[in-house]
Amino acid sequence: MKKINRTYVMGAVFLALSIFIYIESGNIQFRLVSNEPGPRFFPRIAAIGMALFSILSMIFDGKKEAKEGSKPYLDKKGWIRMGIIMAEALVFCLAMEFIGFWFAAMLGTFMFTWTLKGDKKISIPFAVIFSIVVGCVCYFLFTRGFHIPLPTGTLWKTLGIQLP
Repeated sequence: MKKINRTYVMGAVFLALSIFIYIESGNIQFRLVSNEPGPRFFPRIAAIGMALFSILSMIFDGKKEAKEGSKPYLDKKGWIRMGIIMAEALVFCLAMEFIGFWFAAMLGTFMFTWTLKGDKKISIPFAVIFSIVVGCVCYFLFTRGFHIPLPTGTLWKTLGIQLP
């Protein structure tokens, strides 16, 4: 009996999920204000991205798994790293409320980059600069580009500091 290729199975599951998300996002009601993309835009972009990466994973990783055989998704180190990532996500959510999205995005990007780098060599200065750039781009894209208010943080409100 031939062993089922997990990459193809997971790729098909996520492809089906992305199709479901794309279809269901059509049910989101909205009033069009000027030329803004509306609330359907981001779920559809996410669904298209999921579909694209599912297909790419099935093509490239599926062939690799078929040749080399399958390895466990998570070994002991992987489970520990996943627990750390979940804890970091919780810290990120709490930090967003306390110090605001802008600073939390920079700190969160640094934490996630450092945790997910694995065996890759990434210098601290590069990770810091990358985190600052990503945090600032995300913050200003949403607040200035899309005019979407993001959490400013209770700390700054308490101190009377107005963020841009």
